[in-house]
Amino acid sequence: MNLSDKTISNLLTIRYDPSSIPEKKFFSYKDFKTKFSDPNGTTTQNLLETSIKNSIPLNETTISVSLSGGIDSTLCLALLRKVFPQKKIISLCGVFGEGFDESLVARKIASDFDSDFKVVKMNSIFTNMPEIISITNKPRWNTYTHLIAKNAKKFSNILVTGDGADELFGGYVFRYSKFLNITTPSDDWKKRVLNYLECHNRDWVSDQENIFTKKMKFQWNTIHQYFKSYFNNSLDPLKQVMLADFNGKLLQDFIPTGKSISQHYRIKNVPIFLDQNLITFALKLPISQKFDKKNDKGKLILRKLTKKLKVNHMDEKKGFSPSLHLDWKKNGRMICNSYLLDSNAIIYKKKIINEKWVKHALNIIDNDGDIRYLNRIISILALEIWFKIFVTKELKKSSKL
Repeated sequence: MNLSDKTISNLLTIRYDPSSIPEKKFFSYKDFKTKFSDPNGTTTQNLLETSIKNSIPLNETTISVSLSGGIDSTLCLALLRKVFPQKKIISLCGVFGEGFDESLVARKIASDFDSDFKVVKMNSIFTNMPEIISITNKPRWNTYTHLIAKNAKKFSNILVTGDGADELFGGYVFRYSKFLNITTPSDDWKKRVLNYLECHNRDWVSDQENIFTKKMKFQWNTIHQYFKSYFNNSLDPLKQVMLADFNGKLLQDFIPTGKSISQHYRIKNVPIFLDQNLITFALKLPISQKFDKKNDKGKLILRKLTKKLKVNHMDEKKGFSPSLHLDWKKNGRMICNSYLLDSNAIIYKKKIINEKWVKHALNIIDNDGDIRYLNRIISILALEIWFKIFVTKELKKSSKL
């Protein structure tokens, strides 16, 4: 097993590898041109219910659903109960140690829709990194939600998720607002790409090029070219952002990750928003039915559906996200010292990563707690652990760090 220099550079800069071929076809700007309208959400609801009926066999007695306190997953639960009033539904909510706990809200929502409720304790991403990496066989650490699937398998052969709702119905409100604030009508595609990447700036740092050695030949222009077609067209600026998110983060990061997890645990993953008919319809809805610029609200159609179905969701959810700073202080710093402050680390011996930059980044994290540098350091640690599992075989997939 091997990784090209280009793949490594991409994973450490935008979290996925655009040079690889996704399993689902890319969409073009023409697929995003406004053609449909669904002001009351009626068609969207019908398509979601059809997606559920087509994806879940009638003879399946128990269904698991990944449940946070937000719009997407609570809508999944409400529609599941509407379509299958008699089936047993198990709702699973992930909670990270001392991080934000959504389970209090999620438990109430589960009760409202006659669903059993299970809390899944999600432990340190640092100590469990070999297991996390083994899910995709790639140096990635954003697969910690695998624990939801792992626990869901105890109750059901099916796990329903809200994957794709953000990309299809306008869920990344903070990014939309930021992009609009820094973009002008006269900006060319290159400036819009730069603005878009600025809205994803937790994936890279200002001195990104210094992370790599000269051997890696990292160039920002290569990264920019990946996004050119998304912003070099006549779409509304926000639809350009949605096109980039859909073809990038969703098709090349979230969907492959979800598939890897479901295959690993032999459970059927059912992302009800990613039904092909719903995708085709939702992409062509107008921006005005997805994002309210004045009130800074997204998922307008989905909000109408949750209100109709009497779902009392959280307005802005946190998601199943670890508290990185707490985990860093408790576990991460010590583990990084062990692996990344070793001059014989594989990433240095192979002349991939600049050791001086790593030491510089660790000092920044210690002094300022900079989340961007922390994200990069975690990704670099994941790369080193990947090499030790799959290349030198110094670590087992079941190892604890």
